[in-house]
Amino acid sequence: MNIGGYRLIKRIGAGGMSTVFEAEDGAGVRVALKLLNPALVVDDSGRERFRREVAMLQKVRGRYVAEVLDAETDADDAFIVTELIDGPTLEQDVVDSGVFEGNDLAELAERLREAVDAIHSAGVLHRDLKPSNVMIGPKGPVLIDFGIAQLGEDARLTMPGSLTHTPGYCDPVVLNGGDPNPQADWWSLAAVVAFAATGRSPFGTGSAPAIMRRVLDGQPDLRGLPEATARALEAALDTDPSRRIGYSELVESLETGEFAGARQGGDSAAPARAGRHAA
Repeated sequence: MNIGGYRLIKRIGAGGMSTVFEAEDGAGVRVALKLLNPALVVDDSGRERFRREVAMLQKVRGRYVAEVLDAETDADDAFIVTELIDGPTLEQDVVDSGVFEGNDLAELAERLREAVDAIHSAGVLHRDLKPSNVMIGPKGPVLIDFGIAQLGEDARLTMPGSLTHTPGYCDPVVLNGGDPNPQADWWSLAAVVAFAATGRSPFGTGSAPAIMRRVLDGQPDLRGLPEATARALEAALDTDPSRRIGYSELVESLETGEFAGARQGGDSAAPARAGRHAA
């Protein structure tokens, strides 16, 4: 099957807003083609919004951000083409290789900080930061799907049973009705780092209402982490923005293994999963 001059090879992902295919361009280069749900561009206003968003996304440049290579904004089959990252998602990488620890965790957090900075510098919010939107490529983590969540927000609000954000990775301020902003992306990224460190979604699994309740109650599951790391992540995931530490402070804590607010001693914790460098 061909769409817009690209040969579709296989489906590699799907969601409420799009279906993602591994594809091949006319020169034989493998790419990722995201075919948008027609509901996103069903009318002129949706189509125009898509054009504006694509123009913004094409300005994003960063070592740890998937580059937008092409887009079709006028045809019935609207799509975005990005570079194809050869590697697993962070979610799968943790399953395959274990949790991130020590310098590996600090390096992951810092590279993701650089990726989100690149997106924000172009005037784009991610709005859907989660482990499955981080790919682990040959040169490190690569953030995908940036800005795409913005395209679908209006349409998703009209789709029965559809959520605008991923439960457990959405800032409690946004869950309470606040507008998404850069700070909300940083909160979500801290939750992604918590997943990488523990191998668990920080606010658990189950029904969306149950997960969101734990987010709103400020109850992240950080068992098994070194005390300073757990306390730094807890502070970065605070429900009150005025009490949160900045993401840069979180990265600094991961790099040094220290956190000024860490408790001395503390209760015993369940052991973490074996890390990727464990014997």
